[in-house]
Amino acid sequence: MTQPQPTAPEVSLSGVYLPEFIDDPYPLYRRARETAPVLWDPQMGDAGAWMVTGYETALTALRDPRFSARRPQWDPATAPERTASPLRALHTQVFVSDAPDHQRIRKAMSQPFLPRAVDAMRGDIERAAHRLLDAVLPCGEMDFMADYAMALPSETVCQVLGVPREDRGTVWKFILSWGLLVDEGPLSKEHPEYHLAGIGKYMDYFRGQLALRRTRRTDDLMQTVADAWDDGGFSSEEELLGNLIFLLTAGQTTTAHQIGNTVLALLAQPEVYGRVAAEPSLVPEATPEFMRYDSSVQLTRRRATEPVELGGRFIEAGEEVFVWIGAAHRDPAVFPDPDRIDLDRPRTPNLALGHGAHYCLGGRLGQLVNEIAVRTFVERVTGPGVDLSGVHRTVTPTFRGPHVMPMTFDAKETR
Repeated sequence: MTQPQPTAPEVSLSGVYLPEFIDDPYPLYRRARETAPVLWDPQMGDAGAWMVTGYETALTALRDPRFSARRPQWDPATAPERTASPLRALHTQVFVSDAPDHQRIRKAMSQPFLPRAVDAMRGDIERAAHRLLDAVLPCGEMDFMADYAMALPSETVCQVLGVPREDRGTVWKFILSWGLLVDEGPLSKEHPEYHLAGIGKYMDYFRGQLALRRTRRTDDLMQTVADAWDDGGFSSEEELLGNLIFLLTAGQTTTAHQIGNTVLALLAQPEVYGRVAAEPSLVPEATPEFMRYDSSVQLTRRRATEPVELGGRFIEAGEEVFVWIGAAHRDPAVFPDPDRIDLDRPRTPNLALGHGAHYCLGGRLGQLVNEIAVRTFVERVTGPGVDLSGVHRTVTPTFRGPHVMPMTFDAKETR
């Protein structure tokens, strides 16, 4: 094994928190990848971490069982009692669990995300997309995110879980805290107890919903989870609640951001947009390329459980590895001319939905919502334009996407 670990990096990916790289992180990714596809960065993680920016090295890190998804910084054993319960909920979420817990949790929640169940939702999702556009098309303007890109996955995921319509605004208030804690960047470290308190309130909400299902059965995922809890499918109440939080939050935000990223990218490349608008049937096949080009999930983390070599670097047991999915997706060794959308690009598996054992549990549903949202948009909205100065993006590089996106278009009557 070799260990050409530099004492100081030529480039640090801590720069992704600067405003210019929140808007466009890809030049920074390129500099890091050209320096080394696996690079030690002393400014990242708790005490330095490895930055993985090449496609093949990212793929290896995501499928090698010697890299754990666990996050010891969320270990509730070291936390004060007032934050221990929210930390236990975070610590047991499926995306930061390893075997055998990972498979057990997935099995308890998988029923609504099986292919047949997802395919059966297509008609409802299509009708919801048209209904949302019907409400704004006569106006000639909208906040694309609030009125469409966020509303559609929210309606879909809340329906799957069984969140009442009147509660959906309340639930959104808790989502930011979860995203900041997962990112573990500067903002989450400023007020960690505040964000953990938000997770606690989130837990209280689901605790109340599950209590209702003990007296009145419902046909939704929360009922499935309640039954799995009774049958021993979850090891603790915190594990159950934490995974409901994960499904509701990740399922809404990553899909909403992907829809926003895709439409922004299409509008920035008029030739591509024109081709898709003229032939909306291209959207399903092109959706993986849209997700590669500007993924709503840019970063995931692993930690070596034993010494391992990756991309010519020797990684010690316990060292943290940042897998930069957004950077891997622009690796020219795998994706020629990666900085443009190529509707005819030969399909190469992208990592936007994870890989291997940690492939996204709701990935099939998220991709379907994304596909329907984009196709319905290009079919029905003419002359769209976005004021880029009014676009506000998430402040975490882990989850990339707009949360405000003012749009104008040609007003017209609804169907």
